Amino acid sequence: MAIAIASLHQESNTFSPVRTRYEDFDPVFGAAVLERHRGKLTETGGILEVLENAGRSVVPIGAAWAITANRAVRADFTRLIDEFCARLEAAGKLDAIAFDMHGSMTAEGEDDVEGYVLERFRRIVGTEIPIVVTLDLHANVTAAMMRHATALVGYHTYPHVDMYETGAKAARLLLGILDGRIQPAMRWRKIPLIVNAENSQSSSGPFGALIGKAKEWEAAGKAEAVSVFPVQPWMDIPEMGSSVVVVTNGDEQAADRRAAKLAARFWNTRRKFEVKLTPPKEAIAKALAIDGGPVVLAESSDSTGSGSPGDSTGVLKHLVRAPLTGPAAIFLVDPEAVAKLKAAGVGATVKLKLGGRFDTKNSKAVEVTGRVRLLSDGRWTARARGYNTGIETSMGDTVVFEVGQVRILIAERSAMTVDPELFRSHGIDPAWCKIVVVKSPNGFRAAYEPIARKIFVVDTPGVSSANLGSFRWKRITRPIYPLDPEIEFTA
Repeated sequence: MAIAIASLHQESNTFSPVRTRYEDFDPVFGAAVLERHRGKLTETGGILEVLENAGRSVVPIGAAWAITANRAVRADFTRLIDEFCARLEAAGKLDAIAFDMHGSMTAEGEDDVEGYVLERFRRIVGTEIPIVVTLDLHANVTAAMMRHATALVGYHTYPHVDMYETGAKAARLLLGILDGRIQPAMRWRKIPLIVNAENSQSSSGPFGALIGKAKEWEAAGKAEAVSVFPVQPWMDIPEMGSSVVVVTNGDEQAADRRAAKLAARFWNTRRKFEVKLTPPKEAIAKALAIDGGPVVLAESSDSTGSGSPGDSTGVLKHLVRAPLTGPAAIFLVDPEAVAKLKAAGVGATVKLKLGGRFDTKNSKAVEVTGRVRLLSDGRWTARARGYNTGIETSMGDTVVFEVGQVRILIAERSAMTVDPELFRSHGIDPAWCKIVVVKSPNGFRAAYEPIARKIFVVDTPGVSSANLGSFRWKRITRPIYPLDPEIEFTA
């Protein structure tokens, strides 16, 4: 049997000032897909291992991943998807498709990229062959995705550390369908609900209880896959909201009943997702009063994994003025500053303005004087479990700039900040820092909780702020909680 595999990942934040271009995806096609993902702890890595161990013929289509930002530019989006579809058409007769997607991607003129791509794939391969899709836990599941996919399988963890396991589970489900052992019946509930990412840990709290029930049903054989999607919160599009999806073996009524039950539980816990934020100046003062380190400050409003540009000075402006008792580390995206510091060279003392290059509404540049400590090409490989583990990231030209005891890692392009390897690869060890600033609402916890003395989620303005009511929502379907707190919902 010939099984096609494809991977397309980009999470959209429609409030971000940064558009997504073709080059941001760093797409590869054909055999290069296998080279990128074989043996890696990604969804496609898990899919590959299961299918190849089962002796199935794998036909690689394409693989593309871009960091979270605003919509893909129309021409670039069209070029990318046309390439995927051309490769699928050239693949010949197929028996199935395993598709690794994010689930919350948008493009100019297209609010539901995943639904659009699945529809185009269906036009090529027909309606009979199974298409099993893996999704990020923050997917925005749509009617089109449900209509064109045979089964949707989401992560069970946040921070996301089960990407490989999700791919392997989806591949086993696909093999069961091909072998005739599984007759998939998929049902879902869309919930008019947005929840804060900062308080959505899958190991505890309100979301942990929901995932616990999903795992319980799967372990008991009551469902093949149970997924809970608390959605990417910063998408101003119709058909946006949380959802649950249940896949059973041939029992449509059970799938529908369990989807309704889980959706009701989700809805009834909605107020428990509220999060307490700490002003950055207060958080720094509290950090300095704690013995040892590192103390982690999570600047979620500038989360590079949530669509923010990574150029906020909301914490930086206080950090460079604080009476630090040890080194501090922070990441910043500022291509203009990188160019100036690169021209000055290692060892040079430079006075310049940093930050506020993209999100000029929420951040203003801060003037500092410091020393150029290191120049690099910005290439590093993720080591922590989850988020492209084993895959190389390229941030473009990158500089370590020292302002007093603050080590500012400044890059041309954005990168995920959840893995300490971001800093370690540039000579900064978070374990030896007094304060480490991560631009993430929750994903950083997998790698940083084991070493952090304390964690503060700080309150700064930005396009991925936890204060959802502060955004100018224009297109989202209303009513929806918490924008409309009095809304009623029956699953």
